[in-house]
Order: sequence, then C-alpha cells, then structure tokens
Amino acid sequence: MGGAIGGVLFTGGTILSTAASLLGSDKAENDYYQSMAATAEAQARQTEETARRNSEYIFEDAAYQNTQLMRDYASLQGQQKTALAASGLGSASATAQMILKNSRLNALLDQELLNENMERAMYENNTSASLQAQQYRTQAQQYRRANRLRPSLWSQMGSALGGLFSYKGGY
Repeated sequence: MGGAIGGVLFTGGTILSTAASLLGSDKAENDYYQSMAATAEAQARQTEETARRNSEYIFEDAAYQNTQLMRDYASLQGQQKTALAASGLGSASATAQMILKNSRLNALLDQELLNENMERAMYENNTSASLQAQQYRTQAQQYRRANRLRPSLWSQMGSALGGLFSYKGGY
C-alpha cells in the first residue's frame, strides 16, 4: 500500500510541477508575442514621426533654396542693369528688356524646378515611410495572430497529463 501512495504522490507532484511549468511557459510566450507586437507598433509610429520631421526639413530646405535663388536673381538683375547702362543701353532698349526678361524667365524656371524637386522628395519620403509603417503594423498583426493560434494552456496541459496517465510501467 505504501508503494501506491508513493506513486500517487509522485504522480501528483509531477502533475503540479508540469502544470506550473506550462503556466510559466504560457505566460512567457504570451508576453513575448505581446512585446514583439508592441515593438512593431512603436516602430511604425517612429517611422511616421521621422517621415513627418523629414518632410519639414525638405520643405524648409526648399524654402531656403528659393530665397537664395531670388537673392541671386536680384543680384544678377542689378549687375545686368549696371552692365547694360555702362554699355549705353537704357532700360527702354529692346535688347536690354530681352536680356532682363530672359533672366527673369530663367529664375522662374529654376524656381519651378526647385518646387518639383521638393514635391518629388516629399512624395518619396512619405511613400517610403507609409510602406515601412504598414510593414511594421502587418508584422504586429502577425505576432498577435501567432499568439492567438498557439496551443492553449489547457491543450498543453491535456497533452502533458495524458502522457502521465498513459504510463504503462509499474511501481
């Protein structure tokens, strides 16, 4: 009879030990998947925030370049007027007006090119960030799904306990 009680105590202890181990393992797995999903979500938010800051920098840089372009144009216009006046051509001269208009047209074309480059850079920045953030969010969803689809604690315990009770050996 003592052997039977020892077997019951051994089996009971094994069951408790297995249950505690599985419970700890289940919590650790759940925490792992939750942590990975939260990290992916944080990376998505960080990517969007970085893209927003980069857009501001792109815009500020384009504004600075535009200001420089207009300063350079104003300086060039002053130099041209001075040179034309020195050569005896007044501002009423058709040649002088053609040179000044050509300079203005070139400045406007440069300004338009600068604007197009800014828009292209903003588009690339925002599109790239959007795709990367979407990838991070998809990854977070995959971690959450993997967490939901992993074997439940009860099915793990059932498998472990089923193995204990199917023991064919003797004591």
